[in-house]
Amino acid sequence: MKPIFRFYFTAILMILLASSCTGYKKIPYIKDAANLEQTELAKTALNYEAKVMPNDILLITVNTLTPEAAKDFNLPLIPQSSKNITPTDVTSVTETYGSLQNYIVDKDGCINFPILGKTKVGGLTKAQVEKLIHDAIYPAYTKENPIVTMRFLNYRVTVLGEVNKPGIYTSENARMTIFDALASAEDLTIYGKRDKILLVRLDQNGEKHIYPVNLQDRTLLLNNDLYYLQQNDMVYVEPNRTKGTNSQFGSFEGVALSGISLLISIIYLIKK
Repeated sequence: MKPIFRFYFTAILMILLASSCTGYKKIPYIKDAANLEQTELAKTALNYEAKVMPNDILLITVNTLTPEAAKDFNLPLIPQSSKNITPTDVTSVTETYGSLQNYIVDKDGCINFPILGKTKVGGLTKAQVEKLIHDAIYPAYTKENPIVTMRFLNYRVTVLGEVNKPGIYTSENARMTIFDALASAEDLTIYGKRDKILLVRLDQNGEKHIYPVNLQDRTLLLNNDLYYLQQNDMVYVEPNRTKGTNSQFGSFEGVALSGISLLISIIYLIKK
């Protein structure tokens, strides 16, 4: 092999090895997470609770030992046979004997609750909403100590971009981490930027905020505001430079590059 060809061959090999090492470094998630102190992780454990946002759909029920005592605080069931229902600010979820009516939070974060009227619940957690309604009706409107329960019915997030299965994903327990959402979307493609995910979120006032998220940064595990998703969040995975470069090449360019590669190989074998 002539020195000049040996030089080019070695140079190309080194470039390929360097690029493969660089590519690997861009793939792993939460690098060196094992080095996080357990005390740091313990501070963020179980501290997250979803908060009520505009357009949320809530199921709120009030129960007492005597059913009559709670009757006025629960919306009436919609009979299953009912076809003509007057539109209101509630939706419904089907039960055995009918449909429980549910509350839609308006743009101001309020619901129209029986007896209490317009009630501000935006920005509150499940426990806070339950306590708010409990304290408002007892003992002012009922002498029996009620049990108030609230449940989110529209806890969902949207995942778009460089994932294998983009779509809208729901959670039954009102809790979803950013990794849960990406796992539901069957993970990022090889072309997804792992160090720059965009999280689009609506706050309790209906304003949009955009947060960059680095999936490779181990401190993400300590940031509950980004690690846990809010209902109606949108996660967008940007394509990396490789995907952008590849998209510029059509079938003709691909054939041309293959031909050039073959030609170089033939010349190398002839000169060897």
